[in-house]
Amino acid sequence: MSRKTFMQHWHPIVTTIIMGTFFSRAAFFMTMPFLAIFLYKEKGIDPQTVGLIIGISALTGTFGGFIGGYLSDRIGRFPVMIIAIFTWGGVFAGFAMADAVWSFFVLNSINGLCRSWFEPISRALLADVTTKENRLSVFNARYFSINAGAAIGPVAGTYLGSSTSMATFFITSAVYFLYAVIVLMLMKKYKGSLQPQQENKLTIKKAVSVISKDKVLLYFLLGNIAVLMAQSQMDSTLAQYMGNSPQFHHGVTLFSYLIVTNAVSVLILQYPVTNYVKRFDPMFALRIGSAAFSLALLGFGLSSNWLFLVLSMVVLTLGEIIVFVISDVLLDDLAPDHMRGTYFGAMSFRSIGFSAGPWIGGLLLKTFGFSHGFYVFGCLTLLSLLALPFFQIGQKVKNKNRTENQHTSNFA
Repeated sequence: MSRKTFMQHWHPIVTTIIMGTFFSRAAFFMTMPFLAIFLYKEKGIDPQTVGLIIGISALTGTFGGFIGGYLSDRIGRFPVMIIAIFTWGGVFAGFAMADAVWSFFVLNSINGLCRSWFEPISRALLADVTTKENRLSVFNARYFSINAGAAIGPVAGTYLGSSTSMATFFITSAVYFLYAVIVLMLMKKYKGSLQPQQENKLTIKKAVSVISKDKVLLYFLLGNIAVLMAQSQMDSTLAQYMGNSPQFHHGVTLFSYLIVTNAVSVLILQYPVTNYVKRFDPMFALRIGSAAFSLALLGFGLSSNWLFLVLSMVVLTLGEIIVFVISDVLLDDLAPDHMRGTYFGAMSFRSIGFSAGPWIGGLLLKTFGFSHGFYVFGCLTLLSLLALPFFQIGQKVKNKNRTENQHTSNFA
């Protein structure tokens, strides 16, 4: 089935969520990537504290995603999504009016909670209304829309001065409130056909028990924690480094172009790359992706001109494409149907890496300074390489489980 024909057979929920993802992410990337630069330059907050502010969102999201996914399995996807998006809109309005350091901590904490509820639940909802053989295409389309928005947002943010003013957060807030209203209308139309499954009464104790016994999921999450340590550097450490390093003139503008490079590279490379790596075992593909992250971080540390920075960002983009799309596919394979929301929610535990990453990066910037990028990103490269053994062990456990299941079925 061609891509055009497949899109014509999309459930209206899929179309709405993917379009909403595009516009909301364009608004998100218009403001949030510049937050670290704004806090350092305009508020005079030191890099380590800026890293903590950026990383706190992932810390709250670490546990919030599991709870949100569990609730979506119990009471339905739509109610939890709507609460998350409405609250998110309020958070962005709060950013526009915030002034004290503690207020940025609080707002970014709630930002992380909203994101941790919305992201896994929206992916679980897409899986609910899509046949298994078509889910890779839907997850690809979702990731494509995220990066199409990310290609537009930073350019708009640079033009509107997001690194020197918080006023653009009001625009982001308005977009999210509108998205919440559209999802509310969607719920009224389709909620009856998407009631949570009742044949398996799911308690949080049972959910935790099932999750904790899944060793493949455990190693998958541990590997992703290391990967997210690498990916989180783009929003915090790289942003501060580019905005303040003496070797880069107009560093803020150059950083915004790197974000656009990331997004445009995804738009160009996503489908050919995912079509190629899907022939491999998911855990092997994840190892390739995590190695690309490590190589990109090393490249940022070695780069002294815009060309090498762009090449490093393209390599990082390859890692993103492989890790994030393949992770959704692998998680969907691991999850029992009645626990899909819980499994996608458990994915938020990988945000431990996204929480620790900015703080570690900020600490390295404070230790080595903005003039010694090689030492900063060299240390981060070594940290990100920790993902490789976890994905390797996860693949071995997965293969062992498959062999045991085959033996069991043969003797049944």
